[in-house]
Amino acid sequence: MIKPIVEGHGEIEALPILLRRIAGERFNVWNPPILRPGRYPSSRLVRKNHGKWDFGPDLLKAAGHARNEGASALLILLDADDLCVKQASAELAPRFAEASGFDAGSLVFAVREYEAWFLASAETIAEDAEPYARDPEARRDAKGELEQHLNLRFPYDERADQPAYTNKLDLDLCQSRSRSFRKLLKEFEQLLKHCGAIPS
Repeated sequence: MIKPIVEGHGEIEALPILLRRIAGERFNVWNPPILRPGRYPSSRLVRKNHGKWDFGPDLLKAAGHARNEGASALLILLDADDLCVKQASAELAPRFAEASGFDAGSLVFAVREYEAWFLASAETIAEDAEPYARDPEARRDAKGELEQHLNLRFPYDERADQPAYTNKLDLDLCQSRSRSFRKLLKEFEQLLKHCGAIPS
């Protein structure tokens, strides 16, 4: 079983929707081995100490809870915000297994936020929405940019809108327009192989 770990309230509902869609639409796995996500503050999972990235105190806690639920793999998804993903990934990935106790695990950063993936597929999120002309991962405050681009009548609500918009994402558009989404696809495929859901 794969245990997702997230930082936001909206992602608790949205990420399983996204992972099930990816598993089914890309790999013909319609009942993927996914547990309900656990939620922890990002700063308690990863943090920078003296200029270098390290794992925070809640990683072991999250890993312990996941193991108690029967998980054999971890998938941590965090918003990158302003951090350098290349540096953080390079310093954290080699130590993930030792720090978490899970041989199969992935740390994925949504650049800059999960909502950037909505910008990458803006024309499928709302009726009459135009494609987002700029790099969806270049903009800080993707939530605010999404409100403006989609001309939302009400402020974006993470708990309600994130799961609903995830159902409307075009996976192909996201893959072609977002490097961090491609990273999620690659890492999730490896975890599905580890769990035996698709051939390795």
